[in-house]
Amino acid sequence: MPERTKVLYIMGWGRSGSTILDNLLGELDGCFSMGELHYFWERSVLEGRSCGCGKSVTECEVWSKVLAAVDGSDAARIVGWQNDAVRIRHTWKLLHAGPGGVGGSPPLRAYADVTGRLYRAARDVTGARVLIDSSKRPSDAALLELLPGVEPFYLHLVRDPRAVAYSWKRKKRQHDTAAPAEMLTHGTVDNALNWMVWNLAAGAVRRRAGGSRSMLLRYEDFVERPRDAAVAIAGMVGEACAALPFEDDRTIRLGTNHTVSGNPSRFTTGSVQIRPDREWVGAQRPVDRWATTALTLPLLSRYRYPLVPRASSASS
Repeated sequence: MPERTKVLYIMGWGRSGSTILDNLLGELDGCFSMGELHYFWERSVLEGRSCGCGKSVTECEVWSKVLAAVDGSDAARIVGWQNDAVRIRHTWKLLHAGPGGVGGSPPLRAYADVTGRLYRAARDVTGARVLIDSSKRPSDAALLELLPGVEPFYLHLVRDPRAVAYSWKRKKRQHDTAAPAEMLTHGTVDNALNWMVWNLAAGAVRRRAGGSRSMLLRYEDFVERPRDAAVAIAGMVGEACAALPFEDDRTIRLGTNHTVSGNPSRFTTGSVQIRPDREWVGAQRPVDRWATTALTLPLLSRYRYPLVPRASSASS
C-alpha cells in the first residue's frame, strides 16, 4: 500500500499568528514547514520570490528538487486552475463532493493532481513525516479530503477580529520581492467580512474532519502558552515532542526554513520571543473597533471574545 502523506493544514483569516506558529512547528522533529503553499506557483515560480532560505525556488536545495519532480513548466496554467476551482466560496461544494469528487471539473481535477504530486514530492525530498501548509485558505483545506494518498489534519487558527483589523492596516514591507513592495492591506469592513467568511468556512472543514483530525486554536491562547499549543498540535498528528525548540516558556530558537510564501517574519531566525500583541487595544480608532464588533458579532461569542475588549491579554 502506498505511503500516505501527512499534511497539517493551518486555516483561518490572515494576521492571526500563522507565520510564527508555522515556523515553530517546522522546528519539531519530523516536520517540514512549507509556508503558504497555495501561492507557490504564482509567487515563487512565476514572480521569482524568495524561499525562506533566501534563494529563489529554482536555486533552493529543497524546492529545486521538488519542482523538478513535479514539473513546474506550466505554472501560469496551474494558477488558472486555482482561480477556477478552489476559491473560498468553493469550500462547501468541495466538502460535499465525496470520494472521487474531483472528476466532474477539469480544472479541479488537474489542480488536485498537481497538488497531490507537490505534497508527495515535498515529502520525498525532505523525508518529513509531517508537512505543514499555512496557506490558511479553507477551500484548499477542503480539497485535501479529496486527494488520494494524503492524510490531512487541520488547525483552525482564529484571532480577535478587532486585533486583526488593526494589524491589516499596518504597512509591512515585503522581503521576498526584487523591487521594494508592501504587503496588501485591508480596510475595516473588508477585513470583518473576510474574517467572518473564512472562519465560517474553516469551521465547516473542521466539522467535516472531526475532533481526531482537527482542532481550534485561538491566537490569544497560543501566545500565552506556546509550549502547550505545540505539544497539543504534535499529539493530534501523532508525533511525540521529544525535543522542543524552546529556550524558555516564551522564547523559541528558529533556524533557516524553506517556506515559500507568507508574512515577512518568516525570514526571522535565532531567538524569538512569543508575546501577546496588545497595541491595538489602546491605539485602534473607536470607529474601526465598533464597526468590526458589529460586523463580526455573530461569531464573537463562539470564539469567546468579549463585546468590549479588555486590557488583559489573558482575558481575550
